Amino acid sequence: MPIKSNAKKTAARQRFNQAVIIIHGIGEQRPMATLRSFAEGVLPIPRQGGEKYFSKPDPMTESLELRKLQNRSQPRTHLFEYYWAYKVEGTQIGDVLNWLKTLLLRKPRAVPGQLMPLWLVSWFLIAVIVSAAGLGILNKFVDATLKSPSFFVAVLSALILAGIQSVVIYFIGDAARYLSATTRNIRLRHEIRADGMKLLKKIQEAGTYDRVIFVGHSLGSVIAYDILRQVWEEYQEEYRTPQKSDQPALVKVEQIGEALRTHRAEYTVQDYMEAQIDLWKELRSLGMPWLVTDLVTIGSPLTHAAMLLARDEDDLRARQRQRELPTNPPEYEIEKIRKNERRVYSYRVWDKYGKKKDIPLRALHDAGLFACTRWTNIYFPAYFNIFGDIVGGPLGRLFGAGIRDIAVSSNRFLCDHSLLAHNAYWNGARKVEKPNPGKLPDSLNIIIQALDLDNKNYYAPIPGRQSVRS
Repeated sequence: MPIKSNAKKTAARQRFNQAVIIIHGIGEQRPMATLRSFAEGVLPIPRQGGEKYFSKPDPMTESLELRKLQNRSQPRTHLFEYYWAYKVEGTQIGDVLNWLKTLLLRKPRAVPGQLMPLWLVSWFLIAVIVSAAGLGILNKFVDATLKSPSFFVAVLSALILAGIQSVVIYFIGDAARYLSATTRNIRLRHEIRADGMKLLKKIQEAGTYDRVIFVGHSLGSVIAYDILRQVWEEYQEEYRTPQKSDQPALVKVEQIGEALRTHRAEYTVQDYMEAQIDLWKELRSLGMPWLVTDLVTIGSPLTHAAMLLARDEDDLRARQRQRELPTNPPEYEIEKIRKNERRVYSYRVWDKYGKKKDIPLRALHDAGLFACTRWTNIYFPAYFNIFGDIVGGPLGRLFGAGIRDIAVSSNRFLCDHSLLAHNAYWNGARKVEKPNPGKLPDSLNIIIQALDLDNKNYYAPIPGRQSVRS
């Protein structure tokens, strides 16, 4: 019997399939451009030579502009792109100005520390432009010669304004439309999220994949976060009737998660991430259909969530406590067990027939997503909050101590210290990481490690399932 069982297990692992969904960032992106460059960076060169991947029809996205990419090694990996840029049409400078107004017209204490330099520079530029325009008007009445300093200041201000408009409309415009919940943008936000949710649900329900990895770059990381939290709320109540429900992996995640939250030193983020995978496998064994093991955010503006998703940090914290915005580890409940109290991310449920078990099944709550889904956040540091990727940054302080924040480098000085860094995360050739004390790790190698595509140990078959809705 053990030999037969192992043979079945080996055969199953040989059929292990996984899907990577990458969501592009802001700008006028072309279909497949992000996906192809990402695949070229993260996939290994085949031993037999030739191309790194095959391009195959994509039945999941329902778009003739998109295809899925398939690697040429085991485990079998399909890479999908969720392409949303074409939905953002008709962006006007007024959309951007309305959004910028909400960001700039706030008290300094409501501006996140990492954005304070940019906030001050923005106000300085506004003052310069207004002053230059005033000098130009004054020049018209006082000194109309083309050689006057006011004329050149007026021209320079006009060029600066034109440059800002072009950058804003073509790049920041996407963020302005998606992050601003105005009446004009509600349908756009709904369509972007709904189509992304549809793609994830089709992949999870196809019966083809054993694991899903979500990757979001720039604004795509915010969209990925929104999609995951919405789909989780639909799936988190689906289980089969368990034969046993002591759920040791769940207890372990709650124990380590609270140790991290309270800054106790006996556990590390790595311990927590290993426990998350154990819990994910445990939930799968109980019939839970959730396939997403990892969220990888790259250059994520969620580092400015207190400014982008809420009025200020107090408002952000309130929404997290209310379970509107999931954290890692999740928000806890205090549960009394006999005379003891413990912090939990779950609640007790009953089986199909309403019979109480000796050890009742526990289900993660609506914002318990990151109890069983790891979150790795990769970013280029912005030195003095100006020189580097000012869009991205660490997320642990705002979204929880369970996030693995990793500062990286492109190993190119000019890139690392300018806005060029934001689009350089997976540029370069795949190579073996060599430890170098005092030096930030190479960004591409960290992405490869976070994806963990060569690992077959994520196999966790799911039995039949039923709902635990009350």
